[in-house]
Amino acid sequence: MDPALLHEGLRFLQSNRTFLGREFLTWLWFVTETNNHEVDIPGHGKFQLYVDDKLVLTATSGAAHENTLKGGTPAYAAEAKQALLSGKLVHEAKFILQADDKQWMWSMKAEDLALRGVRIPSVTEPDAASHMSRRLAHIQTLSDVIDSLFKTYMTVRMTTQFDDEVKRMSAWMASKVGTNEH
Repeated sequence: MDPALLHEGLRFLQSNRTFLGREFLTWLWFVTETNNHEVDIPGHGKFQLYVDDKLVLTATSGAAHENTLKGGTPAYAAEAKQALLSGKLVHEAKFILQADDKQWMWSMKAEDLALRGVRIPSVTEPDAASHMSRRLAHIQTLSDVIDSLFKTYMTVRMTTQFDDEVKRMSAWMASKVGTNEH
């Protein structure tokens, strides 16, 4: 096979995988805001989920390609609202997940949805084995939550429900214009 053709095919697959990541991260932002930041995860219960202090939105075409918002609450910044309305989707975001007195933090990028900079709830177990076991349990909980959210997204994405979800997301994006509250 022609190496140039193979390279072009691999680039096509890479960009098509990224679009799904951008859609998922944008949908996650939408879900957090429209559900009062509450997500219910089967087997784990209810959590509070927030976009934290970093949000990167990118365009799939056009001149102004990227908006990087850091610090404070970028999900509520006027620049984030305008980026959404101009057709940009989330390319990278930092999240906070809370349940009772526990808090997880992490970032994800659209191209691979890998967790970056993960911080888990503090552990104060007295012995090393219990300490490690509790840390692993916190990591597993975070993994389960993200897997469940992605499964929910893909279930909606692959059915006729997606048309209705896109309409709700469009209404959410439009409602962000002219509001600066959270």
